[in-house]
Amino acid sequence: MKLLSRKDELILLSIWKLQDAEGAYGVTIREYIGRMTGVAWVFGAIYSPLARLLRNGLVAASESEPVAERGGRRKILYRLTEEGKSALRAMRDLSTTLWDDVPALSGDRRP
Repeated sequence: MKLLSRKDELILLSIWKLQDAEGAYGVTIREYIGRMTGVAWVFGAIYSPLARLLRNGLVAASESEPVAERGGRRKILYRLTEEGKSALRAMRDLSTTLWDDVPALSGDRRP
């Protein structure tokens, strides 16, 4: 199993969450991650990993129809490939396995 970086995992999760609702493109991915983490991400922190995820076949990209509020420019929309979904499942399963037997951390409410 090839492990994802935490940044790649966050981007893939964001694409999965946004692809059907708002549309997963650079701006919405950046805004979503910012809301979830409380950290303002620069565009380079999104587009560089996106290019790598595209090259590695974990995401696919397509162009939207021209958008009037963008001066007729198209958006690059991202969606997960089957390989991307598989990578996310593997990371979720690994995290679950790793956390299963961890004793409660100070301040945890779980037993």
